[in-house]
Amino acid sequence: MPQIVSDIISTDNAVATNEKRLSICLRSNGFSFSIVTTDGVLLTCGEVDAQQPLSPSDLTNAVIQAIGESDAPLVFKEMRLIIPTMQFAWIPAHLYVQRHDRQYLATITKLSETDVIYRSFSKSLDSYLIFTAPSAVVNAFKIALPGIDIVCQHHILSEIVANTPNRSHPLMLLHLRPQAADIEAFYNGRLLLSSSRQVQNEDEILYHTINVMKHLHLETPDMELSICGQVDRDTFARFQHFFPNVSLYTGKPHTYHNPDFQTLHTYKHALILS
Repeated sequence: MPQIVSDIISTDNAVATNEKRLSICLRSNGFSFSIVTTDGVLLTCGEVDAQQPLSPSDLTNAVIQAIGESDAPLVFKEMRLIIPTMQFAWIPAHLYVQRHDRQYLATITKLSETDVIYRSFSKSLDSYLIFTAPSAVVNAFKIALPGIDIVCQHHILSEIVANTPNRSHPLMLLHLRPQAADIEAFYNGRLLLSSSRQVQNEDEILYHTINVMKHLHLETPDMELSICGQVDRDTFARFQHFFPNVSLYTGKPHTYHNPDFQTLHTYKHALILS
Protein backbone atom coordinates (compact mmCIF):
# COMPACT_ATOMS: atom_id res chain seq x y z
CA MET A 1 0.00 0.00 0.00
CA PRO A 2 1.29 3.53 -0.74
CA GLN A 3 2.53 5.45 2.28
CA ILE A 4 -0.28 7.19 4.17
CA VAL A 5 -0.35 9.71 6.99
CA SER A 6 -3.09 9.46 9.60
CA ASP A 7 -4.35 12.11 11.99
CA ILE A 8 -6.92 10.50 14.27
CA ILE A 9 -8.54 11.66 17.50
CA SER A 10 -10.49 9.02 19.39
CA THR A 11 -12.13 8.41 22.75
CA ASP A 12 -12.26 5.56 25.25
CA ASN A 13 -13.62 2.10 24.49
CA ALA A 14 -16.37 2.32 27.11
CA VAL A 15 -18.20 5.02 25.18
CA ALA A 16 -17.51 3.28 21.88
CA THR A 17 -19.85 0.42 22.83
CA ASN A 18 -22.86 2.66 22.19
CA GLU A 19 -24.84 2.49 18.95
CA LYS A 20 -22.96 4.54 16.42
CA ARG A 21 -22.72 5.80 12.84
CA LEU A 22 -19.68 5.67 10.57
CA SER A 23 -19.30 8.39 7.94
CA ILE A 24 -16.52 8.27 5.34
CA CYS A 25 -15.85 11.10 2.90
CA LEU A 26 -13.53 10.44 -0.02
CA ARG A 27 -10.93 12.87 -1.32
CA SER A 28 -8.60 12.70 -4.30
CA ASN A 29 -5.67 11.76 -2.08
CA GLY A 30 -7.33 10.00 0.83
CA PHE A 31 -10.39 10.33 3.03
CA SER A 32 -11.79 11.62 6.31
CA PHE A 33 -14.08 9.72 8.63
CA SER A 34 -16.04 10.06 11.85
CA ILE A 35 -17.74 7.78 14.34
CA VAL A 36 -20.64 9.39 16.23
CA THR A 37 -23.13 7.76 18.60
CA THR A 38 -26.84 7.96 17.85
CA ASP A 39 -27.23 10.40 20.75
CA GLY A 40 -24.59 12.79 19.42
CA VAL A 41 -21.36 11.82 21.17
CA LEU A 42 -18.33 12.23 18.91
CA LEU A 43 -16.12 9.19 19.37
CA THR A 44 -13.59 9.40 16.56
CA CYS A 45 -12.63 11.82 13.81
CA GLY A 46 -9.74 11.23 11.46
CA GLU A 47 -8.05 12.24 8.24
CA VAL A 48 -5.92 9.97 6.09
CA ASP A 49 -3.72 11.39 3.33
CA ALA A 50 -1.79 9.36 0.76
CA GLN A 51 1.19 10.40 -1.32
CA GLN A 52 -0.67 9.22 -4.42
CA PRO A 53 -4.24 8.16 -5.30
CA LEU A 54 -5.17 4.83 -3.69
CA SER A 55 -6.54 1.86 -5.59
CA PRO A 56 -10.02 0.72 -4.46
CA SER A 57 -8.56 -2.18 -2.46
CA ASP A 58 -5.86 0.00 -0.87
CA LEU A 59 -8.51 2.60 -0.07
CA THR A 60 -10.79 0.19 1.75
CA ASN A 61 -7.80 -1.37 3.54
CA ALA A 62 -6.75 2.10 4.69
CA VAL A 63 -10.25 2.76 6.03
CA ILE A 64 -10.30 -0.53 7.95
CA GLN A 65 -6.81 0.19 9.28
CA ALA A 66 -7.77 3.73 10.36
CA ILE A 67 -10.84 2.48 12.19
CA GLY A 68 -8.66 -0.16 13.81
CA GLU A 69 -6.26 2.53 15.03
CA SER A 70 -9.17 4.11 16.86
CA ASP A 71 -9.86 0.79 18.65
CA ALA A 72 -13.46 0.92 17.47
CA PRO A 73 -15.17 -2.40 16.66
CA LEU A 74 -16.39 -2.71 13.07
CA VAL A 75 -20.03 -2.75 14.17
CA PHE A 76 -22.23 0.24 13.29
CA LYS A 77 -25.92 0.99 13.27
CA GLU A 78 -25.44 3.16 10.18
CA MET A 79 -22.64 3.53 7.62
CA ARG A 80 -22.40 5.98 4.76
CA LEU A 81 -19.83 6.64 2.06
CA ILE A 82 -19.87 10.23 0.81
CA ILE A 83 -18.73 10.63 -2.80
CA PRO A 84 -17.79 14.12 -4.02
CA THR A 85 -19.14 14.40 -7.56
CA MET A 86 -20.10 17.11 -10.03
CA GLN A 87 -22.53 14.89 -11.97
CA PHE A 88 -25.87 14.81 -10.16
CA ALA A 89 -29.54 15.75 -10.45
CA TRP A 90 -32.43 16.17 -7.99
CA ILE A 91 -35.74 14.56 -8.99
CA PRO A 92 -38.94 15.10 -6.91
CA ALA A 93 -40.24 11.78 -5.61
CA HIS A 94 -43.63 12.10 -7.37
CA LEU A 95 -41.84 12.49 -10.73
CA TYR A 96 -39.11 9.91 -10.25
CA VAL A 97 -38.94 6.79 -12.45
CA GLN A 98 -35.93 4.57 -11.70
CA ARG A 99 -35.43 3.33 -15.26
CA HIS A 100 -34.89 6.95 -16.36
CA ASP A 101 -31.86 7.57 -14.11
CA ARG A 102 -29.46 7.82 -17.01
CA GLN A 103 -31.77 10.13 -18.95
CA TYR A 104 -32.07 12.49 -15.99
CA LEU A 105 -28.32 12.95 -15.84
CA ALA A 106 -27.78 12.98 -19.60
CA THR A 107 -29.89 16.13 -19.90
CA ILE A 108 -27.49 18.16 -17.74
CA THR A 109 -24.07 16.52 -18.09
CA LYS A 110 -22.08 14.46 -20.56
CA LEU A 111 -21.96 10.81 -19.56
CA SER A 112 -19.68 8.09 -20.84
CA GLU A 113 -20.80 4.52 -21.35
CA THR A 114 -18.70 3.45 -18.36
CA ASP A 115 -20.29 5.92 -15.91
CA VAL A 116 -22.25 4.07 -13.23
CA ILE A 117 -25.24 5.84 -11.70
CA TYR A 118 -26.37 5.64 -8.08
CA ARG A 119 -29.26 7.16 -6.21
CA SER A 120 -30.16 8.20 -2.68
CA PHE A 121 -33.42 9.44 -1.18
CA SER A 122 -33.77 12.59 0.91
CA LYS A 123 -36.74 12.54 3.29
CA SER A 124 -36.25 16.23 4.04
CA LEU A 125 -36.63 17.19 0.37
CA ASP A 126 -38.88 14.26 -0.64
CA SER A 127 -36.61 13.85 -3.64
CA TYR A 128 -34.16 11.43 -5.19
CA LEU A 129 -30.60 12.45 -5.88
CA ILE A 130 -29.16 10.76 -8.96
CA PHE A 131 -25.35 10.85 -9.27
CA THR A 132 -22.33 9.15 -10.75
CA ALA A 133 -19.64 7.45 -8.70
CA PRO A 134 -16.62 5.24 -9.47
CA SER A 135 -18.09 1.74 -9.49
CA ALA A 136 -14.83 0.00 -8.53
CA VAL A 137 -14.57 2.11 -5.37
CA VAL A 138 -18.23 1.67 -4.48
CA ASN A 139 -18.08 -2.11 -5.00
CA ALA A 140 -14.90 -2.35 -2.88
CA PHE A 141 -16.63 -0.56 0.00
CA LYS A 142 -19.78 -2.66 -0.31
CA ILE A 143 -17.62 -5.78 0.03
CA ALA A 144 -15.49 -4.42 2.89
CA LEU A 145 -18.41 -2.83 4.78
CA PRO A 146 -21.65 -4.65 3.82
CA GLY A 147 -24.73 -2.49 4.16
CA ILE A 148 -22.98 0.85 3.66
CA ASP A 149 -25.10 3.61 2.09
CA ILE A 150 -23.70 5.55 -0.88
CA VAL A 151 -24.52 9.28 -1.04
CA CYS A 152 -22.99 12.31 -2.72
CA GLN A 153 -22.01 15.51 -0.96
CA HIS A 154 -25.12 17.38 -2.10
CA HIS A 155 -27.37 14.93 -0.24
CA ILE A 156 -25.70 15.91 3.04
CA LEU A 157 -25.38 19.63 2.27
CA SER A 158 -28.98 20.10 1.11
CA GLU A 159 -30.39 18.32 4.15
CA ILE A 160 -28.31 20.61 6.38
CA VAL A 161 -30.14 23.64 4.98
CA ALA A 162 -33.51 21.88 4.68
CA ASN A 163 -33.43 21.10 8.41
CA THR A 164 -32.55 24.66 9.44
CA PRO A 165 -35.37 25.77 11.84
CA ASN A 166 -36.18 29.13 10.18
CA ARG A 167 -36.14 28.89 6.39
CA SER A 168 -38.45 31.79 5.53
CA HIS A 169 -35.50 34.00 4.56
CA PRO A 170 -32.75 33.31 2.01
CA LEU A 171 -30.23 30.69 3.10
CA MET A 172 -27.05 29.64 1.30
CA LEU A 173 -24.55 26.99 2.28
CA LEU A 174 -21.11 27.12 0.64
CA HIS A 175 -18.91 24.04 0.93
CA LEU A 176 -15.30 24.44 -0.24
CA ARG A 177 -13.17 21.60 -1.57
CA PRO A 178 -9.77 21.72 -3.27
CA GLN A 179 -10.45 23.59 -6.54
CA ALA A 180 -14.22 23.17 -6.21
CA ALA A 181 -17.18 24.86 -4.53
CA ASP A 182 -20.59 23.37 -3.71
CA ILE A 183 -23.58 25.65 -3.13
CA GLU A 184 -27.06 24.92 -1.77
CA ALA A 185 -29.56 27.82 -1.84
CA PHE A 186 -32.99 27.85 -0.20
CA TYR A 187 -35.75 30.47 0.02
CA ASN A 188 -39.13 30.09 1.73
CA GLY A 189 -38.32 26.47 2.42
CA ARG A 190 -37.67 25.59 -1.23
CA LEU A 191 -34.44 24.39 -2.76
CA LEU A 192 -33.54 26.92 -5.46
CA LEU A 193 -30.09 25.69 -6.42
CA SER A 194 -27.80 22.74 -5.78
CA SER A 195 -24.58 23.10 -7.74
CA SER A 196 -20.87 22.35 -7.97
CA ARG A 197 -18.31 24.45 -9.78
CA GLN A 198 -14.59 24.19 -10.36
CA VAL A 199 -12.71 27.16 -8.88
CA GLN A 200 -9.01 27.94 -9.01
CA ASN A 201 -8.60 30.56 -6.30
CA GLU A 202 -10.26 32.69 -3.65
CA ASP A 203 -11.35 35.35 -6.15
CA GLU A 204 -13.25 32.79 -8.24
CA ILE A 205 -14.97 31.41 -5.13
CA LEU A 206 -16.10 34.86 -4.05
CA TYR A 207 -17.21 35.92 -7.54
CA HIS A 208 -19.17 32.71 -8.09
CA THR A 209 -20.98 32.98 -4.75
CA ILE A 210 -21.90 36.63 -5.31
CA ASN A 211 -23.10 35.79 -8.82
CA VAL A 212 -25.34 33.00 -7.49
CA MET A 213 -26.79 35.32 -4.84
CA LYS A 214 -27.61 38.02 -7.40
CA HIS A 215 -28.88 35.61 -10.06
CA LEU A 216 -31.32 34.01 -7.59
CA HIS A 217 -32.37 37.41 -6.19
CA LEU A 218 -31.27 36.46 -2.67
CA GLU A 219 -29.53 39.77 -2.02
CA THR A 220 -31.59 40.82 1.00
CA PRO A 221 -30.58 42.17 4.45
CA ASP A 222 -31.78 38.97 6.16
CA MET A 223 -29.92 36.55 3.89
CA GLU A 224 -27.71 34.04 5.73
CA LEU A 225 -24.55 32.49 4.30
CA SER A 226 -22.89 29.55 6.03
CA ILE A 227 -19.47 28.31 4.94
CA CYS A 228 -17.80 24.98 5.64
CA GLY A 229 -15.06 22.76 4.25
CA GLN A 230 -11.56 23.98 3.42
CA VAL A 231 -12.03 27.56 4.63
CA ASP A 232 -9.05 29.67 5.68
CA ARG A 233 -9.16 32.84 7.77
CA ASP A 234 -8.53 35.23 4.87
CA THR A 235 -11.30 33.72 2.74
CA PHE A 236 -13.80 33.98 5.59
CA ALA A 237 -12.83 37.60 6.25
CA ARG A 238 -13.41 38.52 2.60
CA PHE A 239 -16.88 36.95 2.65
CA GLN A 240 -17.71 38.98 5.75
CA HIS A 241 -16.99 42.10 3.74
CA PHE A 242 -19.43 41.23 0.93
CA PHE A 243 -22.25 39.40 2.77
CA PRO A 244 -24.38 40.80 5.62
CA ASN A 245 -24.61 37.62 7.73
CA VAL A 246 -21.81 35.04 7.44
CA SER A 247 -21.05 32.12 9.77
CA LEU A 248 -19.08 28.89 9.83
CA TYR A 249 -21.20 25.75 9.74
CA THR A 250 -19.69 23.20 12.11
CA GLY A 251 -22.03 20.21 11.78
CA LYS A 252 -24.77 18.94 14.06
CA PRO A 253 -24.38 19.70 17.78
CA HIS A 254 -22.33 17.01 19.49
CA THR A 255 -20.59 16.30 22.76
CA TYR A 256 -17.32 14.50 23.44
CA HIS A 257 -15.29 13.01 26.28
CA ASN A 258 -11.79 13.43 24.89
CA PRO A 259 -10.53 17.01 25.43
CA ASP A 260 -8.38 16.65 22.28
CA PHE A 261 -11.55 17.26 20.28
CA GLN A 262 -11.32 20.90 21.35
CA THR A 263 -8.54 21.28 18.76
CA LEU A 264 -10.74 19.95 15.93
CA HIS A 265 -11.84 22.47 13.30
CA THR A 266 -15.30 20.96 12.91
CA TYR A 267 -16.32 23.25 10.03
CA LYS A 268 -13.74 21.44 7.89
CA HIS A 269 -15.52 18.16 8.53
CA ALA A 270 -19.15 19.26 8.16
CA LEU A 271 -19.94 16.43 5.74
CA ILE A 272 -18.99 13.71 8.20
CA LEU A 273 -20.31 15.53 11.29
CA SER A 274 -23.84 16.27 9.98
